[in-house]
Formats: sequence, structure tokens, C-alpha cells
Amino acid sequence: MALCIAAGSAAVDKPFPPVSDRAYLLLPAGARGLAFLMLQNFSVIMKYNPAEAYALAIGHLADRMRGGPPLVQGWPRDERVLTLAERYELQQLLMRRGFDTGGPDGRLGPRTRVAIRNFQAATGQIPDGFASSLVLDRLRWE
Repeated sequence: MALCIAAGSAAVDKPFPPVSDRAYLLLPAGARGLAFLMLQNFSVIMKYNPAEAYALAIGHLADRMRGGPPLVQGWPRDERVLTLAERYELQQLLMRRGFDTGGPDGRLGPRTRVAIRNFQAATGQIPDGFASSLVLDRLRWE
């Protein structure tokens, strides 16, 4: 399913995929959380149910059933999840500042994450693409 990389280290629970495999880095909880190197099968799971938490859970369950180890790091618990209204507002504010989210729909998909990363980079934040309350507050006041 994916390589789980401990934040700030090279510790992984699987070997890296062959060079021919396409992969991308997913930071579902931002720079302070777990990092996953996502492979093609993650995209297949996301087509069935486009919720990252669901796809991560299914992939991790499959890995564990094959004898894989548990996740190597805990999930940050101090960051609250944005409400649906806040996600809409975040997307609207990003769009007003010229960062393309694909339109406000309340879903934090790939285009919204890219828009967040671009905003974070432009404002001197760590560009992890994580839709945090800090990002929303910066958008409200910048």
C-alpha cells in the first residue's frame, strides 16, 4: 500500500518501490504527523471511497494482515479537524488570493492541498498542504 516514514527520519516499514512505480508523499496530518509514500493501489482505494482516512486504514489493515508492523509514529492529537463550513471558507479564501482549489466544495482533495502548499510557501510557513486552523487563521487575516 504505502511506505510509512517516520517524520524527520529515513525509517520505513517496507523497501522502496521499483523506480518504474509512480509514488507521491502524503502528509495527512501535516509536517508534524506521519508521512506516507503512496503507491498506485492507494489511488485505487480512493476511487472506491475518496476519504484519505478510509484509504489509509484499509491499506494499513492489509499491510498488517500480511505481517507488516504497526505505524512507526503516533498521530498528532492537538490539531482539531476543520468543520465543513471552515473547509469551504478555507477554499474560498484561497481562491480569492489566486490559489486554485478547483472551486469550493468542502473536500480537501489534491488541488486544495496544492493550493494550501502554495499559500504556505508564499507566507513563510512549512508547505505541507495540511488544512489546519492556523492556515485558516492566516488566510483570514492576511
